[in-house]
Amino acid sequence: MRYYPSSLLESASWYSFNDSYIGRSKWFLPRQSDPSILLPSESPDGRWHLFCHTWLGIHHLVSDSGLKWKKEDALVFFRGHSPFIYREGKTYYMVFERHDFKSNDKDVTKNTSSIFLSSSEDLKKWTEEKIILDSSRISLSSYRMGPCRLSRPQLVLWQGRYILYFGAGECRMFDSGQKTAVRFMYSESDFIDGTYRIRNKPVLEVEPDGEYRNLAVGAVRIYPCSDAICAVECACFYDKKKERSRCVMLLLKSTDAIVFNPVRVMHTQSDEGFASRAITGSDLKYMESENTWYCYYSANNKEKYYPFVRESLGLLLGRSGILETE
Repeated sequence: MRYYPSSLLESASWYSFNDSYIGRSKWFLPRQSDPSILLPSESPDGRWHLFCHTWLGIHHLVSDSGLKWKKEDALVFFRGHSPFIYREGKTYYMVFERHDFKSNDKDVTKNTSSIFLSSSEDLKKWTEEKIILDSSRISLSSYRMGPCRLSRPQLVLWQGRYILYFGAGECRMFDSGQKTAVRFMYSESDFIDGTYRIRNKPVLEVEPDGEYRNLAVGAVRIYPCSDAICAVECACFYDKKKERSRCVMLLLKSTDAIVFNPVRVMHTQSDEGFASRAITGSDLKYMESENTWYCYYSANNKEKYYPFVRESLGLLLGRSGILETE
């Protein structure tokens, strides 16, 4: 995988591909959360690939254009959440989260959450999943006596070590009821399947007095560059004028993989339409042939499909300066 300079991402001008969604699951699978994208140049068959989750588990979709998607095969991992694809050579690694509910126990802090790892050579046949991290090792996996929840794991090889980022702790927005992460955590290992050493202090956490992130950290997607690690954060904040919770997509940058500083606002959630309730996840890819960044994101609106809300896939495009080649 080629790493591009962070200046190419920082200089991008962002706009919506269109005013509507580009993908939406069936009515009986209303969720389509946390997309993880592979470009044709990254895939084994020269097509676009998309992994996401619904309430059933992890799904696999394919496309010839990156705009119209069709289901590729059966459910990949039952009850899996937030898949992330990391490629190393000809091997594809998927990390994802799965949590347990003990509905008969009134103490929700006993509900556990684990991060799994699986691998594939063709994106179709996956090895048996292995737990590489579980909430029992992380004291910050619970928030305000809520369930012990890990979320949105992702892998990056950076300066000779594997870094596993993940969300920890969960809260609900006071008005919409949307669940999201309150912390963003860091762990590292010499080997891709662990053991991962956990940094006990969050990389990102709620900032009550901040302009953004004053309600929740939300979904964070890491993007490694040649000189830094960038991230797209779907932060949750309180809009004083509208007296409601809203989401904003922030571009962040770090030179040490731990301290992330804001660069700019990429996109703010709309008041109407398919993304009017919350932005729940994103993934970022650069098409060098088009000099364009593709930022896919999942979002939902206020349509009720009891007991779920309707979620769709949106697309932001970013145009930057000319890439200097060696």
